[in-house]
Amino acid sequence: MKTRAKKPSSTSKPAPTSTESKHVLPPPSLKPPHLFILPRNAGPKARILSLPHPVTSKPTRFFVDPERGVYEFTRVAAAKKTCRSVLLAGGEGEEEGYVLKEAEVFVATACDAVFALLPAFCTGEEWGTFYDRLFSSSNDEDDGGGGRYAHLRSVFQASSAGRALEKNLETRMREICDTIEIGDEISYKLSPPKLAHLLYTKAQRMVSSGLPPSMEEHFVRLPLQAPELSVKREDSTLSIVDEESPTITTTPAAEQGELKHLLRLRTALAYLCSSYIPPSLMPKLQEHFKILVDFAPLDVRLAAIAKLKHDALALRSLGDNISRKRRGEMDDEESMQRAETKKRKKEEEEVKKKNVSLGVKKLAKVDVKGMKKMSSFFGKKS
Repeated sequence: MKTRAKKPSSTSKPAPTSTESKHVLPPPSLKPPHLFILPRNAGPKARILSLPHPVTSKPTRFFVDPERGVYEFTRVAAAKKTCRSVLLAGGEGEEEGYVLKEAEVFVATACDAVFALLPAFCTGEEWGTFYDRLFSSSNDEDDGGGGRYAHLRSVFQASSAGRALEKNLETRMREICDTIEIGDEISYKLSPPKLAHLLYTKAQRMVSSGLPPSMEEHFVRLPLQAPELSVKREDSTLSIVDEESPTITTTPAAEQGELKHLLRLRTALAYLCSSYIPPSLMPKLQEHFKILVDFAPLDVRLAAIAKLKHDALALRSLGDNISRKRRGEMDDEESMQRAETKKRKKEEEEVKKKNVSLGVKKLAKVDVKGMKKMSSFFGKKS
């Protein structure tokens, strides 16, 4: 005997499907954490501090190690069009972690402490002691009286290593400052010639080590590449420069190498100044750069190449106009040929009409609907 199966109880819960999530993700944080990569051999007293940026004087994170010096953070990130993220897993035995939506990393790279302290010496004051320049009330901001270098002062006062760091930084500032001894104290004043010489020396080291490939391509090779000033004969009847002859005067290899060196040096100086020097100091530094290195041959060559590029652009535009004009003339010729053919056919038709007899014209006007053709009367009988 068959029995009817029992209906499932309405109170029974449905079995969870495999697509349902076992964990609910928390909402995204409005202030997500950042990923910093610090030096492996950093000392126990090293700290991430807030110091004024050398260009903008805005508070910026620096990594300060009393035993090894000052480090700046370089942001390394994927391209905006590339969708990438970073997974930060918890430690051993921990389940919590983070997923950073933006795939960016801040790498601590060694930085000359001179640049980190430069804003304190660009205040326009003539003379001042090292301590007063960093921690005087004139450098304090509306942040509770701590001042722009309050974090650095705490490092100086924390340990003997911090006091040693203060002495080392004070010695480094002598490379860009004039000094005068007043009793037991030493006063400092920023020296544009010394700062220009320091930047020039660093730029020379950058050039000797080799610029990055991207900088070499965009700022050295392309600016020194001269254009071709010629119009192909098959494209135009106009030719200003013969195709077999060189378009510009060939530069000797030694001169070309010197021009590349000057352009690399100028590129390195521009990079250092844009990264570490306040804009207000640039006019004074440019005057001293002219004394340290002569960029006149490079300026002459770049001006000549710029003129060649301008002429090449004008010549290319002229060639395009000539090509368009010739194409327009060809189109006009084809239109005229079509018009003449149409006119000739019309004239031939008119001539034919004139040669037709009056009887044929009348027969052509007769209505022949329903009438048999003449050929039907002369067909074979069935």
